[in-house]
Amino acid sequence: MARREAAWRVSARELESSLEEERGTGEREASYLLSPFGARMNRVLIAGSLSPAESIGRDDASTFWRARLSDPTGAVAVTAGSFQPRAMAALRRAQEPRPALVVGKVHLYRGRDGVGYVSVRAEGVRSVSENEERAMLADVVRQTLDRLDLVERLEKRPSTTEEELRSEGVPPAWVRGAQEALRRYPNVDRPAFRRELALAVRRIEGGAPAPPPSAGPPPTVTVVRAPPPRAPPSPPTAAERAEESVFLDLLDEISEVSVDGYADLREVMTRLEAQGVVADRAESVLSRLEEEGVVEEPIVGKLRRA
Repeated sequence: MARREAAWRVSARELESSLEEERGTGEREASYLLSPFGARMNRVLIAGSLSPAESIGRDDASTFWRARLSDPTGAVAVTAGSFQPRAMAALRRAQEPRPALVVGKVHLYRGRDGVGYVSVRAEGVRSVSENEERAMLADVVRQTLDRLDLVERLEKRPSTTEEELRSEGVPPAWVRGAQEALRRYPNVDRPAFRRELALAVRRIEGGAPAPPPSAGPPPTVTVVRAPPPRAPPSPPTAAERAEESVFLDLLDEISEVSVDGYADLREVMTRLEAQGVVADRAESVLSRLEEEGVVEEPIVGKLRRA
């Protein structure tokens, strides 16, 4: 059953270098962008300097805005449209570059020349102080280095088992990401990427933001055919639909009395558990509703009806 996807902490350079996809099947199966450095991304959290946005919609009925988020390693496009009204409004408000955090879903577009272009469809955009930006960059660098260590460990010791890694506290999603990175990107220069992260460390330590390096050629990859698609999942049962109804009733009840009009995710989950919907099932309900476009999380930890 589908689960709600966590947001990977990644740098702009890692996103720029991600050229391989793993597509889900059926209506509720998530798709992933596979990174050479061990991330298997559906949603991401990025931090850096966000530029003023420009309108790229063809007409008023298809409003669409695009900005660029730059960190010390590179830059990536950030977009939002009418289905992400709060994220779109946050992009439109800015008149000059400012430090920001962006949460959203990754998207890979291939042009006619076959070159891949990665962007992030924003679910939430928040302006932050420079200290908050540096703190998030520190989290990005720490997690990225840990993932690189894992990829290189599996490369040197392919006999390492998933059970062994899990016993050491390595998240299962990281194990899967590292395995896919080695399989899909066998010729990537990972030490060079480690050196690029030194630019982010300089920013974290309080140095002036360095201009991002020019984008180099995309990493050499070996394209491997994906395994045969799984059969589409069965539609939700009557019991699952009943749980969705309880979830939506609670969301409406909480958001109606909140100051900002949102329902706090933790409060929704706590009250669901009190009504007998355990955490795993509550996550599954939320995942289904997000995939169906009924519920969205435009701000991290804040829910509302889409």
